[in-house]
Amino acid sequence: MKPVVVKVGGGSLKGGALEDLPGILGSGTEIALVHGGGPQLTRMLDALGLPTCFHEGLRVTDGETLEVAEMVFAGSVNKVLARELYAMGVPAAGISGTDGPTLIVEPVPELGRVGEIKRVETDLVEALWAGGFVPVVAPLGLGLEGAYNVNADAAAAALAVGLEAWRLFLLTDVDGLLKDGALVGSLAPDECEEYVASGLAAGGMVPKLRAAAEAARGGVSATIINGNREGALAAAIAGEEVGTLISEGVVA
Repeated sequence: MKPVVVKVGGGSLKGGALEDLPGILGSGTEIALVHGGGPQLTRMLDALGLPTCFHEGLRVTDGETLEVAEMVFAGSVNKVLARELYAMGVPAAGISGTDGPTLIVEPVPELGRVGEIKRVETDLVEALWAGGFVPVVAPLGLGLEGAYNVNADAAAAALAVGLEAWRLFLLTDVDGLLKDGALVGSLAPDECEEYVASGLAAGGMVPKLRAAAEAARGGVSATIINGNREGALAAAIAGEEVGTLISEGVVA
């Protein structure tokens, strides 16, 4: 079976969909995790007296902010997540996109040290799989001036396409994309931006829809599921209708 890529938040794992990982790994499926950590970064910036500024939903990152972001993402968040996974019986190895390097980026000028992924090198992830480890990837990329901050949803989508994964799973705190309180079961990639433009998708759902659409256009179907529900990830991998599927095979 082809590998799967799972994007998770930077919070605790207990009692959620990632409790399914030991069983999924036992079936022989290779998994790579990409994590966020925006709230932890904001708290650290506040503690240091540094401003937080966003432009169209993306964090503006100057040199000082990048230094803190690397400390938080590749340091505390990444290592806590790897330890929690190990405690669950998952042999996790924490890296960032700059290691290898894995995620090669070009700068987004209006955002400072924020990178847009242009190339994915899969050698390090595949080497970790060969050693029996689950890669846990922090959202940083390597560019002309060193490290760059990368949106975690976009990083997960790019990695999934680069690895030619079977599926990308984007974990969130709701059951998927909702319309009038009801779950939207499936979308074509081109429909994602329509939901954003109409305002039916807002907040953290926007980058997830855009990342899912990019993955789908790159040949990897994506599913947005509730990361707080134990069993959700296993059910989705087993082919049950869970969450919101974004795929080229969906008729708009």
